[in-house]
Amino acid sequence: MQATRYYASKTLKPGEFKEAFERAAAATAGPEVEITAKHYHRSDGRTDEFTLGAESLHSLVDLSKSEVTLIVSKPKDVSREITVYCDYFHSTFVMSAADEPSLRCMEQFGLILGLERTERPKNSVDRSLEEIHSRLVVLENAIMRDRRLKCFISFRFDDTQTSIQVERLKRFLAVMRIEWVTGEQFEPRRIEDKVKARLRADVDFIVAIISKAGESKWLRDELADANARGLPLVVLLENGATFDKGIFGTLEYILYDLAIDQTFLQLAEGVNFIRAALNDK
Repeated sequence: MQATRYYASKTLKPGEFKEAFERAAAATAGPEVEITAKHYHRSDGRTDEFTLGAESLHSLVDLSKSEVTLIVSKPKDVSREITVYCDYFHSTFVMSAADEPSLRCMEQFGLILGLERTERPKNSVDRSLEEIHSRLVVLENAIMRDRRLKCFISFRFDDTQTSIQVERLKRFLAVMRIEWVTGEQFEPRRIEDKVKARLRADVDFIVAIISKAGESKWLRDELADANARGLPLVVLLENGATFDKGIFGTLEYILYDLAIDQTFLQLAEGVNFIRAALNDK
C-alpha cells in the first residue's frame, strides 16, 4: 500500500506542527511513543540527512520548508514503526505513506492541522510537469527507503522445538525492521483460508522453516502461491531434514544445526538483496 495526499498550504503557529503530529501519533499508535524526524538539506547536488527529536518540529511553521520524514516508534515494539513523508511543491503541501498504520496517522495529522485536501497540481508547461514528476520520484524513493518489509513465516505449528526457534527468528526480524505474519493464530475459519489470506497480506517475501520434525502441511500451497506472485523464498533447513524443492529445483537454502541463530547472517544478506531489488523497481 502506498498513498500520497495533497493539501492546500497554510501558515502555522510555532509548535502547531509538532503538537498536531504528536496527537496523530498517539491516536494511531497509542501512548508512550517516540517521535523522530529526518530533515533534509540539499546543496550542490547533494542531499544531507539529519535525524533529530520531536522538538526539532517546534519551529516548523512554513510548510514550504517542510521536507521531513516523521517516524513514530514504540520502545518495546521496534517492528511497528509508522512513517510519514512530508514535502512541498507548487504551493501544495504533500504527504506520503507506505502502509495502513502510516496512512491512518497521516490522515489524522492532516485533520488535526485543519488542512484542506486538494488535487495533484496541474500545469500546462512541460517543464513544470517534469519538475513535479522528479519530486514525486523523490517521495516514492524516500518511502521505499523507510518502509518496513513484511514476510510470511511458514513452519510446523505443532512442534514445540520448532516454535521456540521461530520465536527467536521473530525477534531477529524485528531488529531487522521487518514485520512478520504467520498462520498460527486462531481464527474461526478453515486453516487453508486463514493461511492464504495472511500469505497475501501485502508480504514482500516468505521464510520457510523446515526442521527434522517436518514442514508446514501447507508448504506446497504456500510455495506455489509465492511462485505465482514472484515472491522471493528463503528456506531455513535444519541439518538432517529433507526438502523436496519441486518447481524450485535450483533454489538455495540456509542450513542450521541446533540453533536457528546460525542462519541469521545469511538471512540478513538475503533481506538486503530483497530490499535492494524492491528499491530498484
